[in-house]
Amino acid sequence: MENLKIKLVSILLFTLIFTSCKESEKTEKKVVEETTRTEIKMKKNNKNSDKMEVMLHATSQPNYMNFILKNKEALKIDKKHYQKLEEIRKVKSPKAVKAAYSIKEIEENIYQLSLDNIEKEPLLNNLEKSLILRNSLAKMKLDCRNKVLEILNEEQWNELLKMYKEKLPFDDKTEMISLIEHVNPLPNYMQLIKKSDVKLDKEQEEKLSKWSNQNHPKMMELAAKVNTLEKEVYELSMNKETSENILKKVNEIANVKKQIVITKTDCRDNLKNNILSKEQWEVLSSK
Repeated sequence: MENLKIKLVSILLFTLIFTSCKESEKTEKKVVEETTRTEIKMKKNNKNSDKMEVMLHATSQPNYMNFILKNKEALKIDKKHYQKLEEIRKVKSPKAVKAAYSIKEIEENIYQLSLDNIEKEPLLNNLEKSLILRNSLAKMKLDCRNKVLEILNEEQWNELLKMYKEKLPFDDKTEMISLIEHVNPLPNYMQLIKKSDVKLDKEQEEKLSKWSNQNHPKMMELAAKVNTLEKEVYELSMNKETSENILKKVNEIANVKKQIVITKTDCRDNLKNNILSKEQWEVLSSK
């Protein structure tokens, strides 16, 4: 009888251990699967976030179409109008995204060309390519807005603006470094010097300080001008301003960006030719 009890207890313990192991295995498998799904989701979200960042860098005009389609219930978009908007998005969105990424690619190339000591004229020629694309993208966005205005009634449009301003307000860049990086496709050489191993002697520091005092205010004025104009474009689009008048603002932005590239290239040339030694420039331009 005692032996039977021992056997029963042993069987019970084995069953519990086996079940526990199986449950542990299931739990571990579930955790792995959930972690994998989360990682995939995070990668997907990061990709979407990158696309949005690229688009916001290329244009300050509101991205009406995607916003409307994501908020169709709140905006009371019926099936017929939703299909029209979706058809427009399918045609327009890939072209707009392609233009935005091309702008990013050109500006990355300009950045490296500046480090490679390419002359001012070729840099401006490359900048012009990106500005032409920005103008083309601006026209795409305006065409999209005008089609939205044809489809939405006044009540829906007003609700769209209210929701959009709440969820996606204009990114007013107040931090200097963030603003400069946004408006300037060239390296920020003053920041590069601070981050690099280049050691300046007293005379070099004095020359650099003098140049900075003379030119930094101008650079900040130009950067602030781009920010102001981009904000105006954002608001004018919502205020139903004509495409012609908005494109005038876009062209103003282009002219200011040209002045920024000229100013930054002058800064580079002054550093290379008048302040740094050949060895110091090589260290700086390798960053």
